[in-house]
Amino acid sequence: MVGVEQVVQISRDLEDAVHEIIGHRYEAHTFSEGTRHGYRDSVYLEIRAELAARLGDGGTLRPRSLPPAWVEGLDWLTAVDTTVAAWCPDAGEDNGQPDTVRRLNQLAATPWAAADGEGLRIWIGELQRWTVSGRALLEPARRWELVAACPACGVRIVHRPDASGEPVRQAALQITAAGCICQSCHTEWAPTHYRLLAAALGCELPAGVLE
Repeated sequence: MVGVEQVVQISRDLEDAVHEIIGHRYEAHTFSEGTRHGYRDSVYLEIRAELAARLGDGGTLRPRSLPPAWVEGLDWLTAVDTTVAAWCPDAGEDNGQPDTVRRLNQLAATPWAAADGEGLRIWIGELQRWTVSGRALLEPARRWELVAACPACGVRIVHRPDASGEPVRQAALQITAAGCICQSCHTEWAPTHYRLLAAALGCELPAGVLE
């Protein structure tokens, strides 16, 4: 059973989780003349804006065809909107904000009871997962390919389904800042072994890859 003090903290955690997905985001950019500080739209609003830009003015949120990344964005938005509507069916008075934003603000401002604690934890976890996946859609991790046969299994090219289910041809060896992994046998190499891996393959590291 969740105690009164615990539900107070859980309520604060809910407020934080709501802010992470629909609140403005602080950014600092460093230029030759110095650092500039500012804010950008929320994860939720940026994904809505990106979809609207792809669809054009007056477009619907169910296009006939979108590139894979935007199919993922559309699925993300649909999941968030549908789930939050189930949590809070009444969006309240229209203040110009999207229904989901109004619903989440209502949930964050609600005085919750101790009996609500477990349910709130589930909501917080869902909101945090959406924030992480939404940021990944807006700012995907840089990825490079090593067009060479995997030293472990010998596979050079694999065919993997994209977000729409269509098979896509790609190099088996995929590199990110987290490491290199073979998409065929799933052997992994840590970033500290990038140069050794490249040497074993008889090729150079892709431009921009750092040890």
